[in-house]
Amino acid sequence: MNALTQAELDAAAMGDLTSHPCSVALARARLYHFLELALAHPGEDGFDYFRQESTEQEYLDIYAGLLEQDAELSATGLAAASAFFARLKELSFQDVEAAHIALFSANYPRLPCPPYGSLYTAPDSEKRLAAMLEIKEFYQQNGVDIADTFDDLPDHLCVELEFSHLLCFRENAAVTNDDADIFAGVQHVQAEFLDKFLLPLGNSLADHAAAAMPDNLYADLLATLRCFLLQHRRELGTSVESSSQDQEIQS
Repeated sequence: MNALTQAELDAAAMGDLTSHPCSVALARARLYHFLELALAHPGEDGFDYFRQESTEQEYLDIYAGLLEQDAELSATGLAAASAFFARLKELSFQDVEAAHIALFSANYPRLPCPPYGSLYTAPDSEKRLAAMLEIKEFYQQNGVDIADTFDDLPDHLCVELEFSHLLCFRENAAVTNDDADIFAGVQHVQAEFLDKFLLPLGNSLADHAAAAMPDNLYADLLATLRCFLLQHRRELGTSVESSSQDQEIQS
């Protein structure tokens, strides 16, 4: 992504969210950023960070605060998050990496959860290319370019989470500047992005993981992601027509 966008993302991950006047948007940005990092291929530094009690407590506190108006989603998402952290503490780094690879990267004879949105929405390779171009154009229309040196695809789960992280930060900026028009525009983009791309991918991954590898810690993380996405979409309301926000929670 370009330098301006990266600066926005860096700023979104800074500060004490609980004391900020626009803490809801920034808290949601923090969770999108956390989920982006946690669902990426694990590294040893990140492994140590995610196992810390303070990391778990911060995540659970922010998650509970954002979902407090939806008891069912909150209970399901918090239970899944607690299961993820509990499993993480029981496993070595090598075991966690193996669990990630088994679910997302390489498994025989069938990969349970390839983390690419177009694989779940496009029936053939030609339509998949069109779907990838569509999401790339969506990024560009909203001021984000994928760098030529980027070594993955625009419909990868972590790219979509990073983009949502950025949108939350822009939402916060609109509130801070008391700009109702920009605020409404950002929320419209958030709803459209969830409807077209991120929520269908999150639902598909959570379903496939629960069916194929229910004891994999990343299945728990995908379950907590799904509840978070559903709550965000419901909070945005009906600014974009969609059936995604009415999908039932599946455990």
